[in-house]
Amino acid sequence: MKKYLSIVVAAAFLISCGHSKKIARQEVVLDTLTVTAKSGDPYRAAADKVWEIMHSHVSLTFDWNEKTADANEWITLHPYFYATDTLLLDAKSMNIQRVELIKGQLTWPVAFTYHNDSLKINFNKVYSAADTISLHIVYKAMPYSSVTGGSAAITDDRGLYFINTDHKIPGKPSQIWTQGETESNSHWMPTIDKPNTRFTTEIELLVPDTMQTLSNGALISSTKEIGGMRKDTWKMDKPIQAYAVMFAIGKFTIIKDHWKDKEVNYYVEPRFAAYGRKIFNNTPEMIEYFSNITGVQYPWNKYDQVIVRDYVSGAMENTSASLFGEFMNENFREIADKNFEDVVSHELFHQWFGDYVTCESWSNITVNESFANYSEQLWRRHKYGDASADKLANDDLRKYLSVTNTTDPTLVRFYYNDREAVFDRISYEKGGAVLGYLNKLMGDAAFDKAMNIYLTRNALHSAEATNWRLAVEEATGQDWNWFFNEYYYHGGHPELDIHYNFNDSAQQLTVTVTQVQKDTDMVYRLPLKAAVLYTDSKTVVDWNLKKRTEKFVYAYKDSVRPMVVPDYNHMLAGTYKENKRMSGWLKQYETCDDYINKRLAVNAAFKDLDDVTAQTIVDLTLKEKFPYITEYALNGLSDVKNEKLRKKWQAQVQYLAVNGNTNAVRASALNVLGEWEIEEAKLVLVDAIKDSSYMVAGTALDALWEIDSVEAYRLAKGLIGSRAQGDEQAAIWSVIGRMANEEDIVIFQKAAPHLYGANKFQFAIGLMYYLRRVKNDVVFDEAVNVMSSLASNESIRMYRMGLASFLYNVGKSYLEKSKHEHREERQHDDQRIELIRGYLQRLDDSEKDPENQKQFKALLESIEYDPNDVN
Repeated sequence: MKKYLSIVVAAAFLISCGHSKKIARQEVVLDTLTVTAKSGDPYRAAADKVWEIMHSHVSLTFDWNEKTADANEWITLHPYFYATDTLLLDAKSMNIQRVELIKGQLTWPVAFTYHNDSLKINFNKVYSAADTISLHIVYKAMPYSSVTGGSAAITDDRGLYFINTDHKIPGKPSQIWTQGETESNSHWMPTIDKPNTRFTTEIELLVPDTMQTLSNGALISSTKEIGGMRKDTWKMDKPIQAYAVMFAIGKFTIIKDHWKDKEVNYYVEPRFAAYGRKIFNNTPEMIEYFSNITGVQYPWNKYDQVIVRDYVSGAMENTSASLFGEFMNENFREIADKNFEDVVSHELFHQWFGDYVTCESWSNITVNESFANYSEQLWRRHKYGDASADKLANDDLRKYLSVTNTTDPTLVRFYYNDREAVFDRISYEKGGAVLGYLNKLMGDAAFDKAMNIYLTRNALHSAEATNWRLAVEEATGQDWNWFFNEYYYHGGHPELDIHYNFNDSAQQLTVTVTQVQKDTDMVYRLPLKAAVLYTDSKTVVDWNLKKRTEKFVYAYKDSVRPMVVPDYNHMLAGTYKENKRMSGWLKQYETCDDYINKRLAVNAAFKDLDDVTAQTIVDLTLKEKFPYITEYALNGLSDVKNEKLRKKWQAQVQYLAVNGNTNAVRASALNVLGEWEIEEAKLVLVDAIKDSSYMVAGTALDALWEIDSVEAYRLAKGLIGSRAQGDEQAAIWSVIGRMANEEDIVIFQKAAPHLYGANKFQFAIGLMYYLRRVKNDVVFDEAVNVMSSLASNESIRMYRMGLASFLYNVGKSYLEKSKHEHREERQHDDQRIELIRGYLQRLDDSEKDPENQKQFKALLESIEYDPNDVN
């Protein structure tokens, strides 16, 4: 599962009371939350196997208005090992009508009880492992009848979702789809809902004949039924894990592709049909590449990918049929700015690591998610080269390190409070970094061989990190317990302090490397590579760190000091600091020909721009062949306040705004022009607003606001209804919101009912600015109503809370402002605060989710006026 979502639930909390142009313009992404393991978290063993399901055949008829399904299930199973007379099935939010034991053509009713979402079946005899039985269960699935849970990673656990099936939202597609991970398929299918459960499936779906269906495996029959209905039957003939069973129903255009003799299909909304092949760009080539490096040919009969509305996560690797959120719906202009090929590769690699072999328990989710995370780097390196892969690797490592002040548990996590908590930066980004380190230590051939051993030895079964270690050891003939003990079974990460001592009289450099990680009892064994640079040569040397402190000595060459680049090939899944002089950073920038080492030098330069050598590094970045480095440097330049330095680089920045070799470079340069308020760049900005890139156009519009807000507003108004998307749409709402003209309330009112996905939050940011600035109280009330309606009509609970939080943010800004005002002004703002509190209270009153109710109460309390809190 990939956690890319097109929404920031916490955006309203993060935006400061002042204007933040960067937030308004940036891509909106829902990140996984960090969860700190608490002492006393229970031990989480793999689920006991009391029964083994062999086959599950489910037939579903849907009530689209009531959001329920009348269902029959025929389930074949046997006791796993020990004899038993009782069967316990997960069956959440169901009305169980009857259970029958099937013997040949005959059936007998079986006694059962249903309590706490569990179906307990009591047999009148004891069955042994040699006894295979078949049951028929008649039930109604009612996924909307109870309160759901969820997390930041998977925002809802309803399992079965009815999207606009009551047609209340004009223009929005009606769909039904499932989300099984972690243990949610039991909302529509009685089963043993654990990751170590596998069985074959047959799924029958009765649907309107105007709609398409998708499920695991092959469509084995499709028959017309009375009343304009059709019954589709899908069959998966290989056992798959319970959470990866899926179906999706909707009006899709199916774009056909293939890999060798296997179908590869893309299910998209009809209006995105022209872009479908590009949305899922390179899928067949990815299948070929992943088949080759694993040595396991793609193991399923076909591979389908479908995009649905209101999805509760980023994407999901259902076996042979991955499901994606609506953030994937992009036209060619959006794809040129930002494609989601990483998400596609991530879900595809799960077909091997996650589906073909599945984690034995959620404690071992690393053998699913860490591999999928690392596959994004593997694909990038194969397809787009080292710079692209290195940038992703560095970004991911930094994401992991960003949470380590609050949480840094083990990769294999036997202790946790909530299984959803393991879907985090540890299992994903840290796990990917650890696999990257392991790959470099082993070498590509050995790493690929280990993957093959792991997959073939555990094919169509569940496995643990121990199985992966054994595969690594078999492939290499070496013991790797030390590595797994350090990274899989020990929390934290290595932190190095690197100190350079140049002794000119002795003509030698001594490098002292000290492990300074917070876990002072832990000393890592760290095989690393370093580069020793001289005037005209570079030597790569081994650093085998085994002690708390190690020293390495390098002689001068012709009286020239050597310069050292630690972790030269970027193996370290941790951090290091060094006391390198700026001349050394310049040498590193000029000598190293890779993204990460150059980026480190640029980062050092921006910490001391008064240094002439640091300025030289920046000079080089603006002529750099790696666009990622130029983009990074431009982002740093946007914060430069020194007028002399601005004048020094203005011409180069303006040149890149027009001639940069990527949309991201041009957009970053345009942003600098806006931040620096370069009046003479106005025509460049106006011209860029017409650009085919939404990123470039949106950034230019935002930048123009800083120079000429009236002209930016005029152009933004002219772009309403222009089918703008992405950054351009975000900038339009931001500019109109900040201008806060009373008559523009009509624009917000007309647009609100037609928004979906990230568009809602881009819109909400603009509306938030509008609410902070608009003077007319009647218009303010109408705008608050628009924001409140946006939240109340949102079906996904965490998104609903996120949208409501924008109202809170407005109230909070008025509360802070009122503390510094005269009595008359304060009374006016207090009235606005009370109006917002009233809307939030009504949202709270209508909220059914307990977690949201708690958050609403917290929001209401935090914007409660205290007459004593006045400056």
